[in-house]
Amino acid sequence: MLRILGTFRVVPDLDLLSEEDWAVHEKNLVDTSFVKTIWNCFDESALEFMLRLSENSESLGIPVQLDAMTVGNSICENYLRTLYALGFEKAVRIQAEEELQFQPELIAALITEYWECFGGQDVIVMGQRSADGTNGKVPLLVAEKLRWPCVTQVMGISMEDEAHLRVSSKMDDCVCTQTVKIPCVLVVGDAPAAFLRVPTLKDRMTKGKRAIETHSLDEFEVWKQWNTSDSSVCLVHMEAVAEKRDGILIQGDSVQEKVKLLYKAYLRERLEQL
Repeated sequence: MLRILGTFRVVPDLDLLSEEDWAVHEKNLVDTSFVKTIWNCFDESALEFMLRLSENSESLGIPVQLDAMTVGNSICENYLRTLYALGFEKAVRIQAEEELQFQPELIAALITEYWECFGGQDVIVMGQRSADGTNGKVPLLVAEKLRWPCVTQVMGISMEDEAHLRVSSKMDDCVCTQTVKIPCVLVVGDAPAAFLRVPTLKDRMTKGKRAIETHSLDEFEVWKQWNTSDSSVCLVHMEAVAEKRDGILIQGDSVQEKVKLLYKAYLRERLEQL
């Protein structure tokens, strides 16, 4: 049986945060406790790819077990139950009340230690970065710690055989499709049409009520070492990114004249390059 672990993060929907709500408090963080939470978009795509891979493996007669884990507070449990309803076999939460989005080294170490002590899956599928931290370091650090090959910008996963996966990934000027030997870490990027499906009410009632495997941070050696060392990241400043754009007003006596100026000055060179 092929066992696949998908990691995900629950993040606040920052699009709902107004400019007036963007206020940095004494810990250099913005209060998002009142904002609705959502799946991190890259993790959502990764979890959907896992479901598609499981369906693809059925035609080849290769059984696949899907597991999911997250590091977070009790809000994450509803998301884990959704994955149960979608057919995931195991749902795991590492209990963390404090915010850890700016400590990717710690998150990667927790994922790795979980795999070594409790998991043992053959493949780990992750999103390339979270919407709030956006450092993009966690998947690469996990692959480095496990000494597994890592494929980034993944856009599709299918089963080749019991020991290999067929993986499509985005390159600078093309899409590369390659056969990857298991074990490996697959990092899902900006994949088109990869929204996580919605379970039926029946599946939520029958499958979504199973117990969630929960671990405290104190169970992990890396957390004990982290608390007694000086390696913790210290956030010193935070500010909103200015998204203003410069604009040029095209002058002309008529619409036709303005269109000609627009074409000659801005569009012609770009169109010739296509």
